Amino acid sequence: MIEQPAFGKRVREARRAQGLSQGDLAGDDLSPSYVSLVENGRRIPGAKIARSLAERLGTTVEALSAAEEPGDRLTHRLGLVGQLVAARASALAGDWPAARRQLESLVEQTGGADQDEVRWEARWELATVLGRLDEPDRHEAALRHLLDDPLTRSAPVLHARVAIELAQLLRAAGRLSEGVRFAEEAVRVTGELEPGRPERAQARVALLSASVDSGEWSRAEQLGAELSAQVEPLPPGELRAGALWAVAGARYLAGHPEQAMELMAEAEQQLASTDGVRLRLRLARARTLLALAAGTPDEAEALLTRARQAAALVDTPSSATWLAVLETAAALRAGRPGAAAEQAAAIDAASGGLSPLDRARCLLHTARAQRAGGSEEAAEAAFKQAAEGYEQAGAFRLALESWRELSAGGRQGDGPDPHAVLMP
Repeated sequence: MIEQPAFGKRVREARRAQGLSQGDLAGDDLSPSYVSLVENGRRIPGAKIARSLAERLGTTVEALSAAEEPGDRLTHRLGLVGQLVAARASALAGDWPAARRQLESLVEQTGGADQDEVRWEARWELATVLGRLDEPDRHEAALRHLLDDPLTRSAPVLHARVAIELAQLLRAAGRLSEGVRFAEEAVRVTGELEPGRPERAQARVALLSASVDSGEWSRAEQLGAELSAQVEPLPPGELRAGALWAVAGARYLAGHPEQAMELMAEAEQQLASTDGVRLRLRLARARTLLALAAGTPDEAEALLTRARQAAALVDTPSSATWLAVLETAAALRAGRPGAAAEQAAAIDAASGGLSPLDRARCLLHTARAQRAGGSEEAAEAAFKQAAEGYEQAGAFRLALESWRELSAGGRQGDGPDPHAVLMP
């Protein structure tokens, strides 16, 4: 009798010891995918195939079929856990390529029912690493694979974690309608969790951010009120900062700029002692842009000075573009069209590191500076590009506001400027 997963595990060990690939072992009469299923314990080969595999590995079916002792399984599981710990150490050290190699190897080794949790954690960590390596297609594929995992579907906490991550990834990719859908799924799933679970707040931050970006501002106001009631019990740190930040965006669009600025300041305090450099930079930009639209002159100038200092330390194309956007907004606020046009010339909406939504926002500020400087034809082209970029991302309300501003010759009224809102 062929015992799985013991047979598959020994096939894998023997193949690797001889430096063979799954394709090498498959030969002409099997497929590499079938060999993978056997090695993972998901197929029990017939006698003929088992003999063929044993012969290619230079051993016998009996040697490969010996039942695995409980001690062997425990030792194997501990070894897998050790590999997971090593991969996490590589990720913490910032060696993302090494972490990916370790995790891919670990995923390949896990297959038995007693390894489900280790396999899930390895795939989750791999998805995170792919995100840090800026491989969005593989990142998305890994998350969707996890979403279909039976363990994910059976555990609301795991289901919520994957749905939230997918919502954030799709939103950043300019696929807002899909981002909203997965954020809604995360909110629905977290409804099964006890109050106080961090996933409940994370799901609502994701849905509120996607709703603001997609232009569902009435819904965002309601979601902001609900999330505001959940902020107080949250522990200090990134989650609480993200919740305050998201609520601030909703409050500003609802016509409460002073409350929004207070919430943004509190959010920045929450992030001050964390290691989330990327999040701190984006929050600083969001707060500065909002201050330039609705804050006091002194507050706006102080935040702009800090943005200049940060840009000097983080020398990347996207950082330079963001500083140019802020400088442009500041010059327009001060009524200096010449300076605004000069700063706008440094805005590179095509620079790496910008999301589709951010690229459209950069083009919008460029258009405003060009119009203020008297370059009406160039301004019209930039307004159209911004509107089209918003439309492609699914931000139809922002696209509509862009078209209105183009046709009206400028912003109408003193209401909130939706292009000044950067969400977490």
